Amino acid sequence: MSEHGRAEVEDAFRHYFWTGPLTENWIAWSQLFTDDAIYHDHYYGRFQGPREIQDFLERTMSFSSHVYNPLVWYNIDGDRIVYKILNRADNPEPGGSPIEFPSLQIIQYAGDGKWSSEEDWWIKAEMKAFAKEYDEACRLHDPDHRHKVSRLDWGPWVDWARPDPGHAARPSWVGRDDVPVVASIRELDVGERS
Repeated sequence: MSEHGRAEVEDAFRHYFWTGPLTENWIAWSQLFTDDAIYHDHYYGRFQGPREIQDFLERTMSFSSHVYNPLVWYNIDGDRIVYKILNRADNPEPGGSPIEFPSLQIIQYAGDGKWSSEEDWWIKAEMKAFAKEYDEACRLHDPDHRHKVSRLDWGPWVDWARPDPGHAARPSWVGRDDVPVVASIRELDVGERS
């Protein structure tokens, strides 16, 4: 049962997706969560409140600067949205298909444009295969590709969930010295491990 109308929930989701995955403003995106929100990544752990959520996202995303997240589908059920994205990297090989693996997210709307929880589900073996394929393509074709922050193919799935043509990615962590890069779960010093 929804406490909020479908139009409100969908509008809030569009704003959420545009702010985070599309424009990568993880500072503004984290502020879309309630103060007591729980963000549970089933690999990295649990993060509570906007500050921990921002720290987690910026630290891990800055390491994965080559990864972006096209929206494949979403389903609204009352105040809950389930959606699928691709963790996608443009192929360093000219003309090569994007390299990617899927993930599933469940978010709970709290009203007033805010979210009370998010759960992220992805398969570690698929992520490792993705990383291996991407690293090999970089080795063979463009060793500096990961630093180009390219976002060339947002897919054909959800019309509103694509940036305008010519959009240049500028994630909120770019150029900041206060965002330590996290290359491994062992380096993550925010939140609780699962």
